Amino acid sequence: MSVQYGRGCPYDCDFCNVTALLGHRPRTKNTAQVVEELDRLYALGWRGGIFFVDDNLIGNRRALKSELLPALIAWQRDKRHIPFTAQVSINLADDEELLRMMAEAGFDAVFVGIETPDDSALAASNKKQNLGRDLVADVRRIQRAGIEVYAGFIVGFDSDTPASFRRQADFIRDSGIVTAMVGLLQAPPGTRLHDRMRREGRLLGAMTGDNVDGTTNILPRMRLDTLREQYRALIRHLYAPRPYYRRVRTFLREYRVPPVKARADVQRLLAVVRSSFRLGLLGKERLHFWRLLAWTTVRRPRLFSRAVTLAIYGYHFRRVRELHIL
Repeated sequence: MSVQYGRGCPYDCDFCNVTALLGHRPRTKNTAQVVEELDRLYALGWRGGIFFVDDNLIGNRRALKSELLPALIAWQRDKRHIPFTAQVSINLADDEELLRMMAEAGFDAVFVGIETPDDSALAASNKKQNLGRDLVADVRRIQRAGIEVYAGFIVGFDSDTPASFRRQADFIRDSGIVTAMVGLLQAPPGTRLHDRMRREGRLLGAMTGDNVDGTTNILPRMRLDTLREQYRALIRHLYAPRPYYRRVRTFLREYRVPPVKARADVQRLLAVVRSSFRLGLLGKERLHFWRLLAWTTVRRPRLFSRAVTLAIYGYHFRRVRELHIL
């Protein structure tokens, strides 16, 4: 379920059409509107997670810290136990107070556009907010605040070579980003990238709108068939059971139990039973599954539910990969 807080983004990446559509100035709903939406969802019986539909929730930090987050902290203290998710920029890691307040407000996960660990590609695409940073350390700082990092990655930049795919895989492994959404570079209409590709005669047509379907609407510097094969190999590797479950353990080592936890209910109990049957008995990954649960029980018992959830995510990701990528 989702509520909307703000639109607009202060950044201007050349492959992103948010600023072309909505401008640079963040515009936010007032806090009373947001709380009213949350109260309405709760009154209707919703007890699951809620995604804040905002291109960058921390775009207006002053309003966030002084108005919205204090109100959400108070809302959660009224025995709500509803987990929140939002899109943010990586510089969330720079603000310890903001990290603490977001965790107390119920944000147990954020989506970050990391794109690539290669500074040359970041500079060429004007992803300035990610340049010159220790991105692995940034991710871990967010995880240690009790906030999981979901991240978007892109391959197919002009500076990419076959070695870039290995660096992407290594970065995702080292950072413990379990949910890594990797797509080929695409050029949405209205972006500077789209205009440049058109001028250079490298625009292949309209994009599909699905940035994880293994397609692109631009002609890359790398051979297109090489790019596609390298992309498929990267996805196969990331979501194969062994590297996936290792990544889950890396994440669980860093992750602090969030201050706002979802309530246990019958559905969560059934998820444990069903996953034990499908993944632990029928699945090809059953050995990895039981090892993860045993490791979590001994090392991080308070994160047992999160471990089961991530095991289920892995099964889902592998199914998506099989149906759409291979």
